Amino acid sequence: MKINNHSGWIFIDKPEGKTSFDVVRSIRKIIQVKKIGHSGTLDPIASGILGIAIGEATKSIPFFSKRKEYKFNITFGASKDTDDVSGKTTETSKLIPNKDEISSCLDKFIGQINQLPPKYSAVKVNGQRAYKLARSNINFELKKKNIEIYNLRCTGQVNQETFSFIAECSTGTYIRSLARDIAENLNTLGYISYLRRTKLGKISEKEIILVDKFIELVHIGDHFRLMHSIQDVLDDIQAVRLDREFSQKFKNGLTFDYCNKKVFLKPLAIFSENQFLGIAEIIKGNLKPVRVFNI
Repeated sequence: MKINNHSGWIFIDKPEGKTSFDVVRSIRKIIQVKKIGHSGTLDPIASGILGIAIGEATKSIPFFSKRKEYKFNITFGASKDTDDVSGKTTETSKLIPNKDEISSCLDKFIGQINQLPPKYSAVKVNGQRAYKLARSNINFELKKKNIEIYNLRCTGQVNQETFSFIAECSTGTYIRSLARDIAENLNTLGYISYLRRTKLGKISEKEIILVDKFIELVHIGDHFRLMHSIQDVLDDIQAVRLDREFSQKFKNGLTFDYCNKKVFLKPLAIFSENQFLGIAEIIKGNLKPVRVFNI
């Protein structure tokens, strides 16, 4: 797929043990672009789909799909200070639930719920990252966040203490917190021992590539065929096509009277006759540019 001005999205299969920033740094170094970012941070222990936005595509990061899917394992019988296998054991329990007991409690977590982020997370507390405060043994309180679980099920038993799961959820969901809370609901302890993101918006594992393989393609100049256009990635957003006059106003960053004053819509993908222009919102019938793309 041809990407104008080398702007677009690539989807990397992040390996375990690497941070999301490690991957971004590797991509930035090999393709030598200044504007690059990612959508949806993955924990170092996690693998799976990491969306990398390049060039003008970085402007589209806030509008990328909020829906994600994860496969993960919960190991019951112990808690970790990080809520995952990388942390230190803080407490143990002899109570290990069975699959029927686990499955019977999962409906309580489906829908909109208030979730307390892990202490070791990137949430800011008075301007500082929570994980930095936790590492310094500073006491602090986190606020619960409203998230949504669309689907959650236990898919099998790995060993005596460990069970496998799959979850579809909104952005902002901490799977580590979900595991901790499922265990608590079952009157025991638990932590994440395996985590993989298997869907990000409409992107599945069939459309991702390992960093090393991507670097090989860069060396032979064949990597652009893997890139997704901005409009392709944002195809779940309602679209509006403007005529020449309105298109020019939009590109100039102007707000203009567009439709009925009772209309409120956001976000909207804006197109001219043959070009993707950016993101807008309609407030009281006025179309207002939110992000204008130079592609």
